[in-house]
Amino acid sequence: MSAQDTTTRISFYVPNARVGVEYAARIEARGIEGQTLIVQEVEIPAGFGLRFDPGSGELRGTPLTAGDHRLPLRWSSGKGAGHSGECLLIVNPDPRSLWRVVEPPEDAPYRKPHTDSRLLQAEEAGLIAASRRGRSHEHAGRFREDDYRIALDAENGWSLLIVADGAGSARFSREGSRLAVTIAGEHLLSSLRGDQGAHLNAVLANWDTEPDASAKTLGSAFQDRFHEAANRAIQAIEQEAATRSAQPRDYATTLLAAVVRRQGQATFVASFWMGDGAIAAYGPRGRVRLMGRPDSGEFAGQTRFLDRAALADQSFARRIGLGCFQDLTAVLLMTDGVSDPRFETDSGLADPGRWDALWDELAPVLDAAEPDRALVDWLGFFSPGDHDDRTLALYWLKTKED
Repeated sequence: MSAQDTTTRISFYVPNARVGVEYAARIEARGIEGQTLIVQEVEIPAGFGLRFDPGSGELRGTPLTAGDHRLPLRWSSGKGAGHSGECLLIVNPDPRSLWRVVEPPEDAPYRKPHTDSRLLQAEEAGLIAASRRGRSHEHAGRFREDDYRIALDAENGWSLLIVADGAGSARFSREGSRLAVTIAGEHLLSSLRGDQGAHLNAVLANWDTEPDASAKTLGSAFQDRFHEAANRAIQAIEQEAATRSAQPRDYATTLLAAVVRRQGQATFVASFWMGDGAIAAYGPRGRVRLMGRPDSGEFAGQTRFLDRAALADQSFARRIGLGCFQDLTAVLLMTDGVSDPRFETDSGLADPGRWDALWDELAPVLDAAEPDRALVDWLGFFSPGDHDDRTLALYWLKTKED
């Protein structure tokens, strides 16, 4: 067999790379068993992001250009002159670069901004919320379907947090989520003021001395309030659907709500949970109390939406959460666009370590010069396979350093 025949049988290969990901791989040869081949040099285009290390025989660096790249090289077997060859390097694109950002049609009803955020500050605590259109909706040219509402009543000490996730299969769900947080929020705020609010505050003041009686009274009171808030949200959706000759299910949405009040050195939380996502009382570190459980179906994306059947369900009371917590760090409400990638499963949702990791990411956001804008940016984190709208609302207690 001639030397030329030998060289034509030899091929070189390296593992695939990905744009933007650090890469280091040795160029391997195929074709002749028992013979050591030495790659002497590799021609790499300028600006490609890789270099060849003759000492190790490796390609190293961070590739910048996706595609199938045939790289000319010189090699030898340690005897005689060198030979020419080539190596195929396949560089896969950064998955993020495959997503388009498309604007919804100009004539589409119920227009909604792609991002929204708000920050409220009190002496002891802060409230913040942000919502961001998911990559799947950006790619499809659809509006954000999530929504939220936060409020802080300085006179009576109550704070309100609500998030809602419009159903992806419902054509007007973006308006359903907006109506739900707006109408439910208005009723809850109203029910915490005046004589009604004064009565709640008086009962709450007895929590330490009469915890069982206080919990029973407050549990019944907030079950009524959340039920009526949900009922009014459904009425608003039904009325809006009628104006468009649509069905209420076209406005389908989840609804997660919480009211929070400081009571001495403790923090009282009452919540309502309809659908997927999460509501949690977090802290101190290593501890989390879920305020309910998510509604989930047999398949991904299945959940329970706000409707009259849910209000009439005899198990409605289980959707109400209640607690008065010492050493609390924060109360967090989120749609499944946040909870799914951060916790993945119900067992993950109950794992304090995952909540600690989440808080480690959020704490610097709250310390930013513009926390609400920083939270919108944080919601843009990339998680393969998780591209839904994302909404997060939280109440956090300030430290002395704050």
